[in-house]
Amino acid sequence: MASSSVANESNTPKWGRVVLSGGTDWPKLGRKSDRVSPGEHPDLTYPHLLRSLRTVKVVSIHTSSHSDHAVAIDIHGFAHLWGRASNSALGLPTTAAIWEDGPLKIRPIDLGAEQGVKFVHAATGRSHTLLVSSDGNVWTAGSNSSGQCGHDPCPEVSPFKLVEGDWLKTNDSVIQASAGNTFSLVLTASGKVYAFGSGEKGQLGNGRTGEHIITSGRAVFDTENIPLLVKGLTDRKIVQIASGLQHSLVLDSEGYVLVFGCAGYCRLGLGDQKDVLIPKLVPAFSGEREAQRAAAVFGGPTASAVIDRGGMFWLAGKWKISGDGSAGQPWTTFRYVHDISAMECSNAGLGGVTLWAVGMNDGKPMTVAWGQNAVNGELGQGDDKPKSATKPTPIETLAELDIFRVAPGAHTVYFLAAPNDGLSDLPAHPEVQTPPAHCLVCNAEKGADDSPLECEKCEGLYHLSCLNPPLSEIPLGEWFCDRCLSHASPDYLPAPSVFQEAHGAGGEPAKRGRGRPRKYADHTSHMMYMSEGAGTPMNSGGPMELGTPIAGEKRDRSPDYDDDDAGSDYDVRAATTSKRRRGD
Repeated sequence: MASSSVANESNTPKWGRVVLSGGTDWPKLGRKSDRVSPGEHPDLTYPHLLRSLRTVKVVSIHTSSHSDHAVAIDIHGFAHLWGRASNSALGLPTTAAIWEDGPLKIRPIDLGAEQGVKFVHAATGRSHTLLVSSDGNVWTAGSNSSGQCGHDPCPEVSPFKLVEGDWLKTNDSVIQASAGNTFSLVLTASGKVYAFGSGEKGQLGNGRTGEHIITSGRAVFDTENIPLLVKGLTDRKIVQIASGLQHSLVLDSEGYVLVFGCAGYCRLGLGDQKDVLIPKLVPAFSGEREAQRAAAVFGGPTASAVIDRGGMFWLAGKWKISGDGSAGQPWTTFRYVHDISAMECSNAGLGGVTLWAVGMNDGKPMTVAWGQNAVNGELGQGDDKPKSATKPTPIETLAELDIFRVAPGAHTVYFLAAPNDGLSDLPAHPEVQTPPAHCLVCNAEKGADDSPLECEKCEGLYHLSCLNPPLSEIPLGEWFCDRCLSHASPDYLPAPSVFQEAHGAGGEPAKRGRGRPRKYADHTSHMMYMSEGAGTPMNSGGPMELGTPIAGEKRDRSPDYDDDDAGSDYDVRAATTSKRRRGD
């Protein structure tokens, strides 16, 4: 009845536990009116472990600077989704949010893939999501008014549907995805990049915006729902793609960076604000010295970032509200961030208003962040520290964690951290409302010689002597009860019936979606197959049926969600030692 986790097994990819800080009231984040009362869905100003995934070994986590939803992929290749779910962004129709206390768990087989196929990558746009599977397919759901889901334009696509692209004709396979506001990119194993959705700012990289005049002199732009091969990359093998709200960066195998799309605030790092319709080489990383070329690229709302092969962090565009780097003084070309020039960066991310870098400094792990107007506590510095920072700041609340990946969203930031003592010391979210006072087996006290051991997920108490088999000493590393470990099992909870109805359980691959999404009357059955709490307001006393409106759901659009050039941009705003006993 006892189990512990000490280190990553050699036969599995590197995995970690999900930690988060920032906002959790998904339907209302970024919408300044109609804020909920404190405590219902709180802003986390201190890093918290995500309790619902406490026993899940997560290998990657995906969100974006313009998303209030996220996707975590575990070692089994299953996807766990939560956050704002309007417009079927998470594959479920008429759902305002899937709460983080019970993420939606989807297996590739639930979408019609063959047994053994895994999810390997994901991407989130403002209101749509892409899931990439190990057999080279990509599945999409959510807002599709511009064809950004790769299906005939319609208000939304649900549940997740297979995208058909030219890569299928050449036995190529999709390995990565990225997404902006109303467009998507996918990268194939052969190094080709395909784009679909709106081409208003050149985001599709096909050499045109397709602007034309319709009635009353109103201008509209081309939308492409059939994936198009991005031009100008024929002689290059692309190895990474990244997208901001209206622009993208691609990295080739030789370390060269190319950019295209909206150039407002000089976010492309080319020295001007002229939109780029075909990928253009960034001079800062095109020198003869390979050591000065790029190792990774990142897209933000109005900025771009690059980590070079020496671990230096570079920025271009608008990344502050005032002063150097603001709208009036954007970084017109890529410049390295001097304050962290001594840090060897290994991972980074650009959120709605925050910037993050993870790496080593003087041989020690370090996580630094900065950003103005981080009103939801995204920096995670705690209640006694400022919510915003104008310069790179070491985040002391993360100092004891072994963080290897950061994924900043619009108002929430996620981390993957390997198990260690510092991780176990973090609080978990949400709180257990009434933790047990006695051993769940014997319901009695046995004195100091056999004080209870606490499960790190449910906080249930167990005497060592009450376990089956009994334990003679406190286990090393993380410890979870059998019930909580069963929740991490590959067989725990099938996907909602909405997916099974559309694709069949392990049946034929799904056909391409056409027209308006289906409506489902059997709301209760959808809830029955979700992970605990999915689509349910925490502490609400019961499940919320799909389609049930929440108070104040209809709201005015925030200035953060402007569709103009400026955009559509968010302008405002270790080794493990012994386990502690209860009470230590």
